[in-house]
Amino acid sequence: MHEDADAPSFGSWVHVEADDGTTLYGLVSHVETGPAAANRQPRALGLSEEERRKEMPHVRELLRTTYRAQVLGYRTADGRQVRQTLPPRPAAIHAFAEPCPPEAVRALGRPYDFLRTLAHHPDEAVPADDLLVAVLGQIHAAQETEDEARAELVAAGRQLSRLLDDDHERLHAILRRVEA
Repeated sequence: MHEDADAPSFGSWVHVEADDGTTLYGLVSHVETGPAAANRQPRALGLSEEERRKEMPHVRELLRTTYRAQVLGYRTADGRQVRQTLPPRPAAIHAFAEPCPPEAVRALGRPYDFLRTLAHHPDEAVPADDLLVAVLGQIHAAQETEDEARAELVAAGRQLSRLLDDDHERLHAILRRVEA
């Protein structure tokens, strides 16, 4: 559970340190703010954020923000290898997920094996193309130069083209939204 400002963005990479030294990497595939108690439904109060904080500060305690991340890779305990597959063990139940720094996102680049999982086994509650746009945007933004960003986007686009069975219209729609 997170405060609104602390929750990771849709399509961002997060990492969790496991007890054995392995680092698990996941892609945020769902972010939602809702009632903390299932039997209560929030409703709009017609107040600005500042007015609501001033007049009704307790409302924040009645809401919670949750997110779900799809685990797509891990770094081995010795730190030398990033594997784009499920880790041998899940994260501990009370482990804290943190946003990945740009260098970790860059390490999750080529050969883009995780795109297969996103293209063929996405989170069912999320449109797959929107998640692909978000992850490609993260990869693009993590690069140090515009030339590197373009090269990584081309490499990911090639991989994605094969995965989408040469559905060029779909691929172009995804890539256009990344560069927007």
